[in-house]
Amino acid sequence: MDASRNLPLMMNKQNTACFTGHRHLPADRIDEIVKKIDHVIAILHRAGYRYFVCGGALGFDMLAEQRILRAAEQGIDVNLVLALPCRNQTLNWNGADGVDMIREYQRIKGLASAIYYIEDFYIPDCMKRRNASMVELSSFCVAYYSGNYRSGAGQTFRMAEKAGLKIYNIYDVIGKAE
Repeated sequence: MDASRNLPLMMNKQNTACFTGHRHLPADRIDEIVKKIDHVIAILHRAGYRYFVCGGALGFDMLAEQRILRAAEQGIDVNLVLALPCRNQTLNWNGADGVDMIREYQRIKGLASAIYYIEDFYIPDCMKRRNASMVELSSFCVAYYSGNYRSGAGQTFRMAEKAGLKIYNIYDVIGKAE
């Protein structure tokens, strides 16, 4: 699919940052992570960033999306752009939390400034292509990345490094204890 469809006309690399992080966050660090996300959103906004691209996954992505929407609700001129790998991304979100997470996912989608899909339905490389598109659109990457090489967050982090994006890794800032 053409990722440029549905993107805001004023969006460009200089005013766009992407967010990437692990699906599983340490419960005892959530408050610290939230504070750092809020802090970096404020700093990026002051630096001229207006578009924040997130991948719609559970964990850090969803937390970042919630904080971006909260900033917008508070009158800060920021826009959530969802880069989703496929329309059926939530297909395997099971368990007791699955229904609540799907409801929250739908709420976030309804409030996003823009949404684009890499594919209509899941295919093996749609997550990697989503990650690459987020990096391609951005000049800054906000991460919660522990160094785990075999993860989508790690893949996006390495893509951002290779592309020369400025990176702020919340994991490194709040400490490595999990």
